Amino acid sequence: MSLPHLLLVDDSEAVLAFEKAALSGHYALSTATTGREALAKVPQIDPAGILLDLSMPEMDGDEVLAHLQDDPAMRRIPVIIISSEKLRAEACLKNGAKAYLPKPIRAQELLPLVERVLEEARAAARAGNVAVLFVSVGKLELGLPLECVRTVLHQAATQPLPLGPSYLSQMLVLHEEPVAVLDLARRLGIEHAHPALERKLVVVESDGASLAICVDDVRDPEELAEGDVTPREKLGGTEHGALRDALLGVARTSRGALPLIDPRALISREMLRTLAAGLRTR
Repeated sequence: MSLPHLLLVDDSEAVLAFEKAALSGHYALSTATTGREALAKVPQIDPAGILLDLSMPEMDGDEVLAHLQDDPAMRRIPVIIISSEKLRAEACLKNGAKAYLPKPIRAQELLPLVERVLEEARAAARAGNVAVLFVSVGKLELGLPLECVRTVLHQAATQPLPLGPSYLSQMLVLHEEPVAVLDLARRLGIEHAHPALERKLVVVESDGASLAICVDDVRDPEELAEGDVTPREKLGGTEHGALRDALLGVARTSRGALPLIDPRALISREMLRTLAAGLRTR
């Protein structure tokens, strides 16, 4: 696994040498001795963090920080101010910098500070992410929120279900619990791509009851950035075809734009409760 990349910015070769000695082995390192050079290197190396001096020729660190904050693509990169100028550094903290370490710096302070700032940045990035399990049925691929998925099974032996619509005509016993099987292809009015024995069952939780969603195939879970998901309310149109109220939004992926749905909305809560109660009394 490659090391996180840091950009060290200081007009003092001695300071750069010290920072490189303290951080070498923990991070991949690039350096810049002027503010303009730093701004030119940021899009080239896309660093995980920047250590920034304030007083430099051509462009001071304050101005570098301002340029970074003005660019949405670079604003996410955490900046640590390394400077002996306390007042200017504190002003930078108010303007977007994540931490400040006064000069002269010490290795035992620098390394843990960088680790903390980068971990906080990673946690902030993860906070808006969405974990998704993409499934396919027929020629359609769509995503299910991973938080509602209990387990994924190969197609298991099922029994006829005496009540419910055509897309809820089967059930299985999972851990001694009867579970209704919702055939997603029938629910959406499309044809399966695989024969029954090659299909998968995605078991989800809804209001304390389990429901198995029958699909053709399942991909490995993926984590999507918040910006890669367009919520339903921002989409054009009102009906959204067969997905209707189940549609949560649309995700931008390497395979194109794919719908995200809440599988629990494919069946009414009242019907699910009726089915669950009926199955338990069998």
